Amino acid sequence: MEAIVSSIIELLVKVIAENAGQELRLVTGVNREVKKLERNLKAIQCVLEDAEQRQITQKSVKFWIERVKEVAYDMDDVLDEWNTAILKRHDIATKIKEINEEVDEIAKDKDKYELTKSSETKQPRRLESTSFVDVSKLHGRDEVKNKIVSTLLGGNDIQTISIVGMGGMGKTALSQLIFNDGEVKAHFNKVIWVCVSDFFDLNKIALAILRSLDPNLQNPNSLQQVLEKISEKIRSAKFLLVLDDAWTDHDEDWESLKAVFQQGMSGSRILMTTRKESVAKVMGSSQSQVFNLKGLSDEVCWVILSHVAFVGRDNDLRENLEDIGREIAKKCKGLPLAAKTLGGLLRDGRKQW
Repeated sequence: MEAIVSSIIELLVKVIAENAGQELRLVTGVNREVKKLERNLKAIQCVLEDAEQRQITQKSVKFWIERVKEVAYDMDDVLDEWNTAILKRHDIATKIKEINEEVDEIAKDKDKYELTKSSETKQPRRLESTSFVDVSKLHGRDEVKNKIVSTLLGGNDIQTISIVGMGGMGKTALSQLIFNDGEVKAHFNKVIWVCVSDFFDLNKIALAILRSLDPNLQNPNSLQQVLEKISEKIRSAKFLLVLDDAWTDHDEDWESLKAVFQQGMSGSRILMTTRKESVAKVMGSSQSQVFNLKGLSDEVCWVILSHVAFVGRDNDLRENLEDIGREIAKKCKGLPLAAKTLGGLLRDGRKQW
């Protein structure tokens, strides 16, 4: 959702620049409307992360998100018309004004729901990730996956390999692909998956690691006992620990866990995903052990989008809509999550092809 809003803001900036450069203004007042729309969308964009987390438990916020989606797609259509229909721009400007009024109401409603900017969110409500995934639905990451697997399987010292990238780039999906790789599972005695998230809870993380190492173990009474048990277990097992979605770059948060990991059997590895390269540095990843994810190609975005949008439908429909589908895939800006989301919306018929 954030990727879609971002792409619309970029197009609005383009419209402002284009209209400002005209010797004769094509449409009176369009700059004012577009600038107002840009401001409102940026305000909405700031709280989208909080809203997407809260919609899971709050129906009113979910409805607000749906309104944002609908108006975003309406605006996307209008901007497409703007770029192709020079002679109709007066009518299009009227549509922009109407959409602006709706966005204005949506922007005001965000205060009613007490949505906060992502940097101010204290206790996020992210869905907890797991290692389970249909690997046949993951596309475009084979090259970087093979490089990371090669790094995981080589060398004897304990290393931390970090996958870094913006939200929606597919860090978790890539780590799931690696976690479920047959060669990786055969190489390590224990493979452990822990979702960290940005509300850092050392006790919860340590206990999750211990339970993976020994599911039958009764819960120890203190963090000290948990760490002692982890240390004991990993001395005799070459492990791969995936720490998904790590946010904190405070060294003191990780200090005790890092000390415990050093007790592990030679050749053990930690694979971490994060949006912040500073987290990778705190965990001791060298430059060669940090893999910065890049956006996928438009072709791969189309593959992801089409697999979701046309599930259960005949090939003739897919072929008929392929040209316009590929144009939609370009709007994903290389983000696999955006491609998957757009595919789902198109499949559900929320936007006319």
